[in-house]
Amino acid sequence: MIKNRVEVQIDLKNIIHNYEYIKNIVGNDCRVMAVVKADAYGHGAVKVCNLLEGLGADIFAVACIEEAIILRKSDVKADILILGMTNEDDIIELSEYNLIQTVGSLEYASLLSEKGGSRVHLKIDTGMSRLGMYCHTSDDVLAVKDNIKAISELENIKIEGIFTHFASSDNLSSLFTEKQFAVFTELLDTLKTENIEVGLRHCCNSAAIINYPQMKLDMVRAGIILYGLSPSPLMQVDKIFPAMKLKSRIDSVSKLKKGDFVSYGCTFTAENDMDAAVVSIGYADGFSRALSEKVYVKIGGKKAKIIGKICMDLCVADISDIKCAIGDEVIIFENAKDINALAEILGTINYEIVCMLKQRVKNTYNEK
Repeated sequence: MIKNRVEVQIDLKNIIHNYEYIKNIVGNDCRVMAVVKADAYGHGAVKVCNLLEGLGADIFAVACIEEAIILRKSDVKADILILGMTNEDDIIELSEYNLIQTVGSLEYASLLSEKGGSRVHLKIDTGMSRLGMYCHTSDDVLAVKDNIKAISELENIKIEGIFTHFASSDNLSSLFTEKQFAVFTELLDTLKTENIEVGLRHCCNSAAIINYPQMKLDMVRAGIILYGLSPSPLMQVDKIFPAMKLKSRIDSVSKLKKGDFVSYGCTFTAENDMDAAVVSIGYADGFSRALSEKVYVKIGGKKAKIIGKICMDLCVADISDIKCAIGDEVIIFENAKDINALAEILGTINYEIVCMLKQRVKNTYNEK
């Protein structure tokens, strides 16, 4: 029996294995930045950072300053890079908490300088068309170089790194990834020729660590693979182990008669007399309503189909062929295959499945 109505069970030894596997891929001459945004993809950022610091990890990445401050207040000592923008009113906290801010324009760097400054990594947009200084082709390199030179001359700005983000590195034959890397390295060479120091160079995300290790440069950013999941359905990564399992419990069991309806909208009708179990998980926990009548859970080692609409806090499973009782464990997912199956049903990716679990879902940890 699980302790909570819904809980995530995290196997820390699998995260350790995945981290060491990534380090072995990139070698001793390349640093590994552990990406712990979105509460470490639902795995618990404080716990993951404390674990990895004990293994020698010395830099983490988060999405926003709020995530970074939580880590600092939890005694995380390593460097922390904020990948998103920090609002003007919060800039003073960058230096207060010794954080590294991503900078994607001269304008934003100037604002940082005016507000007291920061350690920074420069973001270069080589084709993602999202954040960063626009540098999609060789024609853009000189203008970006001039902007970086101007940033380097600003007061209170300390450039410690420069990076880009690949759009399609999950594809082993991606000419676009090679194009992005080529223009990024052309910019790096131009900066070097001009004696403009930019610090750590990094471009490899999880997919590129596996598919393009030759592009590792000084540091890689390990996100989803750190937690044992493949970056894409296009990729098969056999040597990483998923760390997360999602479980709930049976709150009640009942017998339904032929013709009985189940849940809101009366969308499910019992075709025969059947047994049903109410499971203590719903869409407010991150078990999407869109999964209604499309997904199976596991009870007593057997598959049980969810019937009727998934409610805010509860759902109903068909247990006609399963012997079970109130309080018994219900497995929502327990491996990468399960997570990927949920993602496919929802038309999304495994990232979203693990990140959409809500605050009231309790994380528990297996540290052995």
